[in-house]
Amino acid sequence: METRRVCLITGASRGIGLATAQALAAAGWELSLAARGHQPLVDAATEVGAKIATVCDVADEEQVARAVQATVKKFGRLDAVVCAAGTGSFRPTVEQSLDDWNAQISANLTGTFLCCREALKVMVPQGSGHLVTILSVASKHPFANAAAYVASKWGAYGLTKSLAEEVRRQGVRVTAVLPGSVDTPFWDALGGGPPREEMLRPEQVAEAVRYALEAPTGASVDEVHLMPPKGIL
Repeated sequence: METRRVCLITGASRGIGLATAQALAAAGWELSLAARGHQPLVDAATEVGAKIATVCDVADEEQVARAVQATVKKFGRLDAVVCAAGTGSFRPTVEQSLDDWNAQISANLTGTFLCCREALKVMVPQGSGHLVTILSVASKHPFANAAAYVASKWGAYGLTKSLAEEVRRQGVRVTAVLPGSVDTPFWDALGGGPPREEMLRPEQVAEAVRYALEAPTGASVDEVHLMPPKGIL
């Protein structure tokens, strides 16, 4: 009997994280889900049949360690981590508070670092594994009135590329996923943004993640750019 691969997904209660959980569940993966909100997380875990659901703020070192450890305790291994948790706000820099800046750096950059670091503590000794970071076209393309978001995503992109070089000879693959605008609840709190009907769907990004994770062992999908048909909106 073939062992089912195990994936921990952060930000798994909605948006790209939930869509990725749905795609991987359909492909036969065992899932461990993590998100900040208890009830949405429970609902997501029930929907996709995940055996582990851990309330986790990715900016909290102890909570991230607990999510990884719970996954390994349940399944005895960790084959992949998809870092899909994140946040953003858009306003002129002179109007941006330090708290707002810190929230985006903590979730988008520090959170990615903590999740990858804790996963590598398992994957490197294991001699296998795959890290996927859900970033943004903003990781390479600057936008006005988005300095904190852009800075956090550029930082997370640099982190991802550095990790790829650090661990590729230790059996661990690392993939950066850079989507353009995606129709997720991310935009709800912003009260605006590009036309939602012209954006990517979360399921399209999730399919790209699944493709990268299931690439043959002799190949590494280092980076995925996925854009709406009209390009940057």
